[in-house]
Amino acid sequence: AEVVKTRDSQVHFPAMASFLQRATGIARTAAEVVKTRVIPPAVEYAAITKEYVATTMERNAEYVIKDPVAVEKLGYQFVFSNLARLPFIAQAARAEMKVVQGKLANFKELPMTEVGTAAFFAVETYCWFHVGEIVGRGGTLRGYY
Repeated sequence: AEVVKTRDSQVHFPAMASFLQRATGIARTAAEVVKTRVIPPAVEYAAITKEYVATTMERNAEYVIKDPVAVEKLGYQFVFSNLARLPFIAQAARAEMKVVQGKLANFKELPMTEVGTAAFFAVETYCWFHVGEIVGRGGTLRGYY
């Protein structure tokens, strides 16, 4: 690198100065692009989003709870309301299981449409399991031989 002494006894690097000029020019160009092409659409999108939120809130104003105590209870109400449904869900699952057990007890009498539907469901479940595995590995097929 060439070193040039100036009158003020400062060391001056011409290569560094030209690099800084180029970098400053690139930064100015990038700032201009951001100012003209990025910011206006973002501002427009923000205005559209603000308008959408406002109209959505207007349409659904009846569902907004204004009482802070009631708002604080909402999470608990949601959880315990769903927990209260569990016994009914378990009862329905037991009833479904009895139907399946009854069909399996007489599997020789099952129509082919039900057998085909069950087979298709089993194959589909198996395939979706492998799709989930592939997605979980980052979309790669490595590890499947």
